[in-house]
This record gives sequence, C-alpha cells and structure tokens, in this order.
Amino acid sequence: MYFATNKKVSISRVENMGEIITLNDRSKWKVSLFDKSKVFTWMMLEDVVVAPYIGNKFKITHVNKKETIEAEFIEK
Repeated sequence: MYFATNKKVSISRVENMGEIITLNDRSKWKVSLFDKSKVFTWMMLEDVVVAPYIGNKFKITHVNKKETIEAEFIEK
C-alpha cells in the first residue's frame, strides 16, 4: 500500500524504456503500457505528484509538464 499521496516527490530513476519509475521516497511503479512513451522523457530529480486512482492503480502527474500517467504500485 502507498500512503504518501498528493505530495510532491521527485523521480530517482526511470528504467526499461519508461516501464518502471522509482521515486525519491523509494517507491517503485509499473507504468501503463500506453504511458511508457511519456515517462521515457521524464528525468531524474523532476517533481511528480502521486494520486489514488482505482485499487492498486495510481495517477502520477509530472508537475512541470502537466502530463498524467497511470501506474501500479510495486513496492517500497
């Protein structure tokens, strides 16, 4: 379960051509297949906000680009 929602956090790592995002709070996210191309352009230290969506899925919004993607919480 992920509890740090609606707070600004930064990107620590983007892996596998945008498939996995790690945030600076050590949470890991599996990005929706349809959103990988957006995430591929996101860089380390850029800010995002994680918001609850449906079940174990969340919406992650890039603060500066105003892009929102769907992702599944993997681990912390």
